[in-house]
Amino acid sequence: NSAFFAFDKQWVSRPNSAWGQYVKHLLPDYRVFDDTRFFVDGLTLAQWTQEDVCEPFEFQKDGKTIKISLQICEDLWDNDYSFSPTQKATEYQSDLIINISSSPWTRNKELSRSKQLAKHHQKFPEKIPPFIYVNAAGMQNNGKTVVVFDGNSTLYDRRGIRVDGCNDRFESECKIVDTSDEIKDETVTENKLLLALVCGIKEFDRQVFPFKPHWLIGVSGGMDSSISAALLTMALGSERVIGVNMATKYNTDITKTNAKTLCQRLEIRYLASSIEAMVDSTLLTMKMFGYNEPYESLMVENVQARLRGHCLSTISSIEKAIIINNANKVETALGYCTLYGDTIGALAPLGDCTKMQLAQLGKEINDHFQQEIIPNNLLPIISDGEIEWQFAPSAELKEAQVDPMKWGYHDWLIQKLTEYPGFQIEKLMQDYLSGDIFATEAGRWMKFYGLDDPKKFIDDLSWVLNSIQNSVYKRIQMPPIIMVSRGSFGQDYRESQTRFQHTDKFKLLKDQILKSTLKGDRNAI
Repeated sequence: NSAFFAFDKQWVSRPNSAWGQYVKHLLPDYRVFDDTRFFVDGLTLAQWTQEDVCEPFEFQKDGKTIKISLQICEDLWDNDYSFSPTQKATEYQSDLIINISSSPWTRNKELSRSKQLAKHHQKFPEKIPPFIYVNAAGMQNNGKTVVVFDGNSTLYDRRGIRVDGCNDRFESECKIVDTSDEIKDETVTENKLLLALVCGIKEFDRQVFPFKPHWLIGVSGGMDSSISAALLTMALGSERVIGVNMATKYNTDITKTNAKTLCQRLEIRYLASSIEAMVDSTLLTMKMFGYNEPYESLMVENVQARLRGHCLSTISSIEKAIIINNANKVETALGYCTLYGDTIGALAPLGDCTKMQLAQLGKEINDHFQQEIIPNNLLPIISDGEIEWQFAPSAELKEAQVDPMKWGYHDWLIQKLTEYPGFQIEKLMQDYLSGDIFATEAGRWMKFYGLDDPKKFIDDLSWVLNSIQNSVYKRIQMPPIIMVSRGSFGQDYRESQTRFQHTDKFKLLKDQILKSTLKGDRNAI
């Protein structure tokens, strides 16, 4: 919450201030941030001390007085505040602004930083001095959300153009820059989502489990567990990863072969056994309690999932190993998971990634290893709002089972519903009613799944909203998630178990959409 300035082994002070530190002025209280819970802001401190705590630091160098204004993180992002530390720095005619940040990385965050500085240059033309953005690298967590930092410290010139910077690969770096150098080309690291997840796992392991235990993963032969296994191997090395395949009669030869081949190519230890006898024993025990067949399909499916969790937990005790969770964001949002089964683990690295993002990640992993690690039979072919699977995602808990998600559309919808700032579902309904949505990528997915039929659209929307609401209690009990979006479950997208009530506007739009089937007044369909 505060920063000091030192030069040549000496503290640098401010001429009219007794304080040798700069205190953060803008305290965020949104998403993962709770600054006002812990800190006093600079404006309040100024009222207490009757001092201008935004005054720049001054020091002498080569016979010149150089004025440097310090900022801390949110002080740059002043759009929603009545006070602007950057404007104050221009009024002091500072020679340099240094912003010291712990700015979490989420997808496209680096573009947001440059855009924010560009806004200041537009607002205060020719008044912004050279700007140094210094960012943290690595990982922090608050128990429910694991936050990663990409570094990417950057020097901007008076025009707001990037002159030079440190790496953006989530690694620490110390760099000396000659400001008289010519402008260098800006380089942006590719596959940052892949690097972010590897960093999150590696740093979580280093900080939380410094004794270097094995990590245990249930490998089903599906996409998500295959990606988790690859990420673990990239982060920790193959010798610390154990893959476990726990098949039943519903698991196909395709996925069992996928799981075995995956572990062989990653060179990780592989354990495999059928759990069919455990399922039969559990159902027999239920008969002893007086519960006779036929059993509901969902109950038998959940028995299989929980027995897999039981097996992993038992092996974990034997191996002194840590279990990783394989859930993706769409499954987590819809509650398509079983408590004490596939919801267990110490960390959920994929919990903020949609299925479509994981499909792309799978291709990047194969490129990284230069071989087929993530089986190609699991990666969809996507083109122009259509998707084709060689082997469609399935929990394989009953005969010919296929996941109920509308991949592509539900990925988009759930990301939209959770992303900060909040998205109102009524806006989607208005765009649907007007037909505007069908000019977008989401609209193309809707048509692919037949949701241009108003009744099917409303039925699906109701199912999604109810599923999200009904599974809050599951998410509360799930492991911490690595945050890579602007709306990660946990301490980012915060939830209550209170039942939500639809607004009058929602009900009106719902009626209008359903009636439009008969009226035929929806011009875009």
